Amino acid sequence: MHLSDVDVCIIGSGASGSIAANVLARNGLRVLLLEEGERLPKGASLAAAEVGWEAAYVRDGQGNLSPTGRPWTACALGGGTALYAGISFRLREVDFDARRFVASDALDPQWPIRYGDLRPYYDEIERTIGIVRRPGADPLEPPSPSESLPAHPYSLPGRMLARAGENLGLRPFPTPLAVNSVPYRGRPACHWCGPCNEHVCPTGARVDVAAGLLRAADGALTVATRSRAVRIDLAHPDRAGSVEWLDLRSRTRRRTRARCVVLAANAVQSAALLLRSTSRWAPAGIGNDHGMLGRGLSFKVSGYAVGAACAPGAADRTAYGPHSTVALSDHYLAADCASGLGGLLYEASPEARGVSLGRISLRVHYVAADQPMAGNRVRLANTRDRFGVERIVLDYRSHPVDRRRLGHLAERATDLLSAAGAEDLRQEPSGYERGSRHLHGGCRAGTDPATSVVDAGGRGHGVDNVYVIDGGYFPFAGGVNPTFTIQANALRIAYELVRRLTGRPPRARLSLNLEPDRRPTRTTDDRVSVAQGAQ
Repeated sequence: MHLSDVDVCIIGSGASGSIAANVLARNGLRVLLLEEGERLPKGASLAAAEVGWEAAYVRDGQGNLSPTGRPWTACALGGGTALYAGISFRLREVDFDARRFVASDALDPQWPIRYGDLRPYYDEIERTIGIVRRPGADPLEPPSPSESLPAHPYSLPGRMLARAGENLGLRPFPTPLAVNSVPYRGRPACHWCGPCNEHVCPTGARVDVAAGLLRAADGALTVATRSRAVRIDLAHPDRAGSVEWLDLRSRTRRRTRARCVVLAANAVQSAALLLRSTSRWAPAGIGNDHGMLGRGLSFKVSGYAVGAACAPGAADRTAYGPHSTVALSDHYLAADCASGLGGLLYEASPEARGVSLGRISLRVHYVAADQPMAGNRVRLANTRDRFGVERIVLDYRSHPVDRRRLGHLAERATDLLSAAGAEDLRQEPSGYERGSRHLHGGCRAGTDPATSVVDAGGRGHGVDNVYVIDGGYFPFAGGVNPTFTIQANALRIAYELVRRLTGRPPRARLSLNLEPDRRPTRTTDDRVSVAQGAQ
């Protein structure tokens, strides 16, 4: 495939980009996938990898801009799925229309679609990738298949937290995970080798979407790693014509013409790319006719409650399981929480695990959707990076209602630890104000072009062939981890794109291929090496 002319240019290879690349290429469309990062090796950790990722400007405690922001889920092939814990909740039905729960000064949180629109795509991804859960155990789980891969048993800390929750009258349930509990579709069962969050899975029990989905796309897909999209150029007032991108290996600029441009870079990066794509037809950036581009940026408010308890007997390493094995949604809808909408609690294993001097660490993550505020936004700085590209500002402040909600959830998490016998209780901040692994908004979806950036199908208002399929689409963050929803929405939009670009229904469905790929890297010229599929 000649890289100067393709059917679809996808920017970002994470949860959404890999899904779209798989479906579009398997249906015969010529796809170029641009990924700024590269493949992380087995054993890699977030702490080591993110040292080389460019930071964004955020507000410090005095309100001044400081270059300590985190505009990445992960800058790597596979995006955040290369390092995440595999936590795979479906949005609750209330998350699609939370109007009665948000502050009066917030943006409209209503999604232009409902859970029923996404359910078949959640179901398809669950069958393809494998999600372990216990059907019916989560009291707020929306309608879903009655069969699934068996849930992981609770870890030792998970058992202690589950028992404490039951003693408090709560209803704990196994955390749904994209981490095999039994062998599934060529992937092994997890053997509980350690806390998988923020680490590359060494065994493949947590699905490697970059390898499996991109390899299955085969010859119609070209993946270019270390390739940074710089701007999208319009060919007409309502139509993109090409993508300008930078080969970071040779520091040369390339241009690819495309019938369609799909943004899957994450909520921050996709908004920033559109803001950089100025022209006489879009002087403030593509999709920014009403000044909404970048607004409604949401990170989720979150924190950790930590303590130590007497361990119930001896334990070996097999007692500790994946990063999270138990969760509680009893405080999701909470009349005693500010606004009436609370959030989720779940076990979040610390990096150092095990029993020491008869005591064991217990750690609970509490997380809730933040208010979608017009003032919380992605914007461009006046400074440029070493490549001459405008740097990113994450202009974000926590809403007073969210601070109260966060305090309520911190108290509930502390109650849970106390009931588990934990002492030395403390709160551990997540640093969500600097950006986080949960990135939403910025290209919010809606029916009114004056208050949103894209329509229900992810297509930009007034731009015929530019789509947003990552978390930037979310008009409301929802109170659960977003990856599974990002994947489901990307699959929904990808199938619609096949219909639009080919004039027929999709002939090939989402497919995973985990066979070893021994094909050599294909070199298109002396400036950029491009792998056909994931290497």
